Amino acid sequence: MGIHEDARKGTLVGSTLTGYIEGNPNIVNEWDPVEGMTPLAAAVIEGHAEVVKQLLRRRAKPDAPCKNGETPLLLAAWKTSSNRSKIIQLLLNIKKMPQGYVDATCKIANGNTPLMFILSNTNPIDLESVRLLRKAGASLTLENNDGVSAEEMAEESGDTQVKYALRPEEEQTFFQKSSAFITSLLLYVVAWVVNGSKETNAADFAANVDNFVQENPILERFFKGKKFIQELAKKASDLENDPSTPLGSKELLPKTIKVNLHQQAILCGNGSMRFEGRFDSLKKLVFRITLITTRILPADEGVAICFINQDVNDATNLTLDQIVKMLEPMKEKRGGDTETGTTLRKKILEPMVYKKLSEKNFERPLLISILTDGQPSGEKKTEFVDAVLECGQRLEEAGYPRQSVKFLVAQIGTAKSATKFLESLRSNEQLKDVMFCTTDQLDAKLSDLHKNERDLDRWLLETLFSTIKDAE
Repeated sequence: MGIHEDARKGTLVGSTLTGYIEGNPNIVNEWDPVEGMTPLAAAVIEGHAEVVKQLLRRRAKPDAPCKNGETPLLLAAWKTSSNRSKIIQLLLNIKKMPQGYVDATCKIANGNTPLMFILSNTNPIDLESVRLLRKAGASLTLENNDGVSAEEMAEESGDTQVKYALRPEEEQTFFQKSSAFITSLLLYVVAWVVNGSKETNAADFAANVDNFVQENPILERFFKGKKFIQELAKKASDLENDPSTPLGSKELLPKTIKVNLHQQAILCGNGSMRFEGRFDSLKKLVFRITLITTRILPADEGVAICFINQDVNDATNLTLDQIVKMLEPMKEKRGGDTETGTTLRKKILEPMVYKKLSEKNFERPLLISILTDGQPSGEKKTEFVDAVLECGQRLEEAGYPRQSVKFLVAQIGTAKSATKFLESLRSNEQLKDVMFCTTDQLDAKLSDLHKNERDLDRWLLETLFSTIKDAE
């Protein structure tokens, strides 16, 4: 087996790569005598990001063309099927970029640049690779042999997200406006409920919602149409006149509406919940969170709930009654690792975010509450943080603000490991825009307020709202 075959198989790393270089320092830039590929080009085509990374560190030339003139960057955009954006990022992360490097093409590519291949050859279009190439200076106006430019290809796609990705600085403004549009809708509903519900009839309100969404089409991504908003507004109006709860008060009603407009998901750690009565407290908290966050939603809208160490069937949209029936007989499952990041990705992010993004039906912003009595274990130390950061990246790649998914992390019990875990999250600058960590121990607060449900609901609503308020 030679260096090119090792590159194709992904085994050209560590001592294997060193062994080749010790025998011939220039071998990392030599062509395969059969296909005319450099080792770097071979690794690029097969999607072996780690091999690409190590070859670049060992002085493989990122702009060295293959026999037919293809550069590794051109091949990454043209023929790579996995890890494309990661490989493109590696190929662009060089100290001195040769002139013409980003747009280098060749005869057999019909004059298509790397950006052109991304726009015409990926389905769906790889937005992250588009951003990387444009930030590196990829041309919009160069034409291929058919006289077509990258900008014309983007126009032909008819995809607004692609047009924004071509101009990354403008795209950031777009994200900020998206968040502003969402906030505007929330405030519109609040104003209608608090100030106008007595004077505006349902037909007028329906027309107003139609006009508002038409003026701000980004809102259509987050909500299920005017009927959803209308029913929410009707229930909010009823809540305003309900003396049994403070959630409809003038002070709290806007917060109640804003929290309810977020799809709710609850991730429960339960490996050591047998201590201090934590599992009973956990069940009570899940019930109260569900009660508050579904108070003004349509009848078929509920919350998602999952447990780290046990499975719950059909738990992505449970109503309050279904939550009660599920929780009453449930016992804590002792032992096992606390794979918080792994469970977050598998049971919440994959079905509720990534699947919906791919199907283009991500309908509502999501608030994920993580209730834990310890720290993650049985997985990579950075798994939880990595999962949160990956979520933000994938949202942006799909054209949504990172803050479309927010995370609340709350401690149950007195375990020092849980306290230390939350402290590490609070100090992580990468998480500050999407995560809120409570300072209260939820079970202790629950015990303090258990005799006064009004104060309990007020406190819990304020805690949930603290997670999303910065997005405004």
